[in-house]
Amino acid sequence: MPHQFLKTYRSEIEQYCEENNLLTNKVFSSPSAGNKEEMILQHFDPEKGKLGLLDETPGAVTLWLFLENGKLRFEQTEHTRKYLGAADKTGRRVA
Repeated sequence: MPHQFLKTYRSEIEQYCEENNLLTNKVFSSPSAGNKEEMILQHFDPEKGKLGLLDETPGAVTLWLFLENGKLRFEQTEHTRKYLGAADKTGRRVA
């Protein structure tokens, strides 16, 4: 189940994903951590660890969402396109 932050800002997140060619289903199903003012989304790679946070395998941060002056702001990381981006017809992630 998505974190409350993701539920509260669902429409803004969906719009951002559409504008930035990110897959909303991946965004809303990503492991997340945060509070009422910020949220990080992560990607767990089972090849790098068996249990994720249970065995302290760090997850790659894929997107950071936070409130700034009452407005939602997004910050992409070097992992955003790889794990959340939509692919073009060749299978490459597109910007």
